[in-house]
Amino acid sequence: MNYLKLFFFPLLLIIQSIYLIFLILRNLFYDFNILNEKKKNVNIICVGSLKLGGAGKTPLVEYLIKNFNNHNLAVLSRGYKRNTKGFLLANKNHSSEKIGDEPLQIINNNPDLLVAVCENRVNGVEKLISTNKNLKTVILDDGFQHRSLYRNLNILVTEYDFPYSNDSLFPIGNLREYKTASKRADIIVITKSPKEIPEEEKIKIKKKLSVLENQKIFFSFIKYKSPVNYLNNKIEMLNLKDKYFLLTGIGNSRPLLSYLSNNKIKFCHFRYSDHHNFKEIELKNLIKKGKYMKIEKLILTEKDFYRLGAEKLNLIKSYFDILILKIEFDFISEEKTMFNKQIRKFI
Repeated sequence: MNYLKLFFFPLLLIIQSIYLIFLILRNLFYDFNILNEKKKNVNIICVGSLKLGGAGKTPLVEYLIKNFNNHNLAVLSRGYKRNTKGFLLANKNHSSEKIGDEPLQIINNNPDLLVAVCENRVNGVEKLISTNKNLKTVILDDGFQHRSLYRNLNILVTEYDFPYSNDSLFPIGNLREYKTASKRADIIVITKSPKEIPEEEKIKIKKKLSVLENQKIFFSFIKYKSPVNYLNNKIEMLNLKDKYFLLTGIGNSRPLLSYLSNNKIKFCHFRYSDHHNFKEIELKNLIKKGKYMKIEKLILTEKDFYRLGAEKLNLIKSYFDILILKIEFDFISEEKTMFNKQIRKFI
């Protein structure tokens, strides 16, 4: 805990207590059907987390799309930090300001997929159904707390290095719901795990997370692809002799830093908060530092690339060689087959 949080701890504790009471009452209203979860005539698969910020939700959504894609599938997101309101069907020509960076990434990677944003998930699903009368399945990206909509399958993600069991409720910690809310999940996916985990370690994690007998738990990891050069769209290997700037506005950059360090890539990291809207002055300062340090290559995550947009990309490509680093989501060992079987029951 930093000194500022320590100084304001009594106030934060009061706010946390009020927030906790609100959450308990709200969930009790749904548990006892005082508030109703509205059912729609489609399968709803929810991918969410207890944590504020990145925990690996969208990579899992893209995994689901890749492995179970069909014309009767749609994705619905809130479109975090967009400057629009209400329901909006996504297309490749939208900016991240219109639909959010993650929906823009999803639609660019899956141009034939029905993708929409709407802060009201019930209305969003209704409009998706009216758009495609044959729709059978809707994946909610970050919808675990939206209890007004009934879901057939609740998937909760949490990070291997910092699971919800090690965290506390906002504003003292980073949890938007108390830990026992995890009981609503049908499946718990541990994200950003090592590729190999001893069985004893898995058992310890299950105990820490208080996984119920009826809940399934799976361990997943991310692998980094060779970066793509923005100018020529060609794959380019990172060179051990070169030095790079790394610009990120993501929730957890630790796995990326570990990946680059383990591969002995020399880089200077400029880190911003998740979903950061990069300002022109920040990018101009980055170019100035690049000229001063004689570094001409810039690494971007895929999410940051889509958030920058054409105008800002044109600014930084005037100096930097831009390399886009994509990730791929996968499950460890035999768990992939088991997870896929679980999902096929719902699609």
